[in-house]
Amino acid sequence: MDENIKENEADSSHCGDNKKMNQAITDSKTSETNNFPIIDISSLIYKNNDASSPYIEVRFKGGRKDLFLNKRNLKLQKHDIVVVSAGENTDAGEIVSCGNCARDRLREQYKLNDIKNEVIRVANDYDMEKYKRNCVNELKVIDRARELTKKYKLDMKITDAEWQFDCQRLTVFFTAPQRIDFRELVKELARNFKTRIELRQISTREETKRIGEGFGPCGIGLCCTTFLRGFNHVTLDHARVQQLSNNVSKLSGYCGRLKCCLLYEYENYASVIEGLPPIGSVVKDGDICFKVSKVDVYKDMVFIYDTKKSNYDSITTEELKEFFKSGKVTLPCNSGSKMESREEELIPN
Repeated sequence: MDENIKENEADSSHCGDNKKMNQAITDSKTSETNNFPIIDISSLIYKNNDASSPYIEVRFKGGRKDLFLNKRNLKLQKHDIVVVSAGENTDAGEIVSCGNCARDRLREQYKLNDIKNEVIRVANDYDMEKYKRNCVNELKVIDRARELTKKYKLDMKITDAEWQFDCQRLTVFFTAPQRIDFRELVKELARNFKTRIELRQISTREETKRIGEGFGPCGIGLCCTTFLRGFNHVTLDHARVQQLSNNVSKLSGYCGRLKCCLLYEYENYASVIEGLPPIGSVVKDGDICFKVSKVDVYKDMVFIYDTKKSNYDSITTEELKEFFKSGKVTLPCNSGSKMESREEELIPN
């Protein structure tokens, strides 16, 4: 009798989970271009995403994100507009994660940094009006700053402006090919807008990030507008180690620079090809003669071209290492005679 009751309770809980899943799918929005439902997976994974939690991740203009404490135990959920503390001042932004999701981001992306600022309140009608008014005034700031750059003949491009919520600070973002003496520009802007002015020079990557969201050739949102908090140096050496084409146009993103995703699998490739001869090496062992054409790092396979049979075959990476250690491998003309020199060439500082 007790076993039957336990089975019935398990079935009912399983049905309840199915109902929650079906309800989440039913409530999800439908794309205008197709009939596939768009499901917010984070709301299914993190059960406490909408509940009060100690950490809240807020996104500001330009994709800038930061973590805040919910010391006042406010009932917050994703997409709420909140007013937060920013040192001695205040700022406003949109909640992008909370609950367990924000706690995981603290560990993975924020590296357990000490969180000092906190959420003050959910934005009310007055706050929303002020927030919208600041957004409109930012366009006027950009126009005025561009007029002044022409007046003072400064070789700089004004890309964006951002008011702090309480209007205690105005940040103007610009790009320039070199260092700019903008002291006169700052004084003029301070006289015009009667607040603290900060001019910040940004890179082309940061400029593209601040323009807005987009989609990469992989079909998902751009890394810089979704989860990246900073940028790392990317070179063609990263592409060469991963056996990608040196076609810069295909390797470049919307910013005109090499794609940030070239770094994601670089360490995997570098660790596998360590100790392997470079692509184009010739292996001779008696009657066997083949040329190394490609390395598959995930299957630990090396694709070779048999020069006598004129066909392709494959061997394991361990077999190729044995050929290399026994001195049966001839390196290409453009490679060094030692693998150490080749590794120094491929791995950037």
